[in-house]
Amino acid sequence: MEVRFHANMCDQATRKIADALHQPLRDLGGALSRDYGGTMQHLWIDFELIRDHCELRPPYPFRFQKKVGGGICRLTGMRTTMYEHVGHYSVRPDFDVLLALPLDQVVSYVLSRIHESTSVQIEKQKKLGGLDAQRFREDFAAACKEMGHPF
Repeated sequence: MEVRFHANMCDQATRKIADALHQPLRDLGGALSRDYGGTMQHLWIDFELIRDHCELRPPYPFRFQKKVGGGICRLTGMRTTMYEHVGHYSVRPDFDVLLALPLDQVVSYVLSRIHESTSVQIEKQKKLGGLDAQRFREDFAAACKEMGHPF
């Protein structure tokens, strides 16, 4: 399973936080991209950094799609990328806590919030074809500790 974390949508108040998260999230995604069984081939988790979105909508819930993207582009006639079996959702911080933290503590806070959110995979294990969600969560915590961001 290929794992990707994104915190690329931010506002002026969270720009530095997004910049600080870029490399750790990339590294964590690489560390967790391995076989956990089940049918999910891609897991995309977005970390929301725009406070105004809280007033407009709730975080995006976990969604498992059998096919995402792909096909023929109408404009160019070229084949576009096809992703199969994608799990995708978003995680929202407590903005009061996040914005009050010193920048050197932000990454650990964010990773702990994302780790908490992965419990949704345990609830959905059957739907995900037997994904070993517990092992994923254990690997997540171990990778964070190894990166110097224990929680």
